[in-house]
Amino acid sequence: MEEKEKNLILDDEKDILLGHEYDGIQELDNPMPPWWLYGFYFTIALSVVYLLWYDVLGIGPSQSEEYQREMEQAAARYGIESPADAPAVDFASLEVFTDSENLELGRQVYIRPTQLCITCHGAQGQGLVGPDLTNDYWKHGCDLPSLMVSIREGFPQQGMPAYGSGQRLTDLELQQLASYLISLRGTEPEGAKPPDMSRSEPCEL
Repeated sequence: MEEKEKNLILDDEKDILLGHEYDGIQELDNPMPPWWLYGFYFTIALSVVYLLWYDVLGIGPSQSEEYQREMEQAAARYGIESPADAPAVDFASLEVFTDSENLELGRQVYIRPTQLCITCHGAQGQGLVGPDLTNDYWKHGCDLPSLMVSIREGFPQQGMPAYGSGQRLTDLELQQLASYLISLRGTEPEGAKPPDMSRSEPCEL
């Protein structure tokens, strides 16, 4: 009985052979299931609507507009200023913090695991992968504004991302962190890396 059914199936297949054969395998004209075809047609229609909505007609928001909207929602939710509305701070007008409270807050930023400062510069600023921060030879400037810009912009070509890890700091945190780094100058920690002598003169405040 099974052999007879098998022969009937083979006979039926002869009627739907397409004549294509590769490595002994013959191709049959078997249509795709309707549910698969309908799903495929739906994705095509959806892609056309998406293209018209976002790119051609510009009705839907772009990725930049969505990002800006989310930033504004976050600012409203957490009670912070929107980056677009925040006034620009003139770093040159700021002063170095010397009080213990702000220096401690700067140290907390420095040792924060998400900032990766100690990963490259060491717990005492003595330098590991990155340079020693306790000597007088600072390649990119050692005054407060230069330090704040260096931290904010980073040096990606040299392996230092913006803000030390890409996680944004407020201007106050930048000022506190830069002030703390300035306070480390001359501390001479054990195991400090040799200074970068590419500067002709030591940096002075």
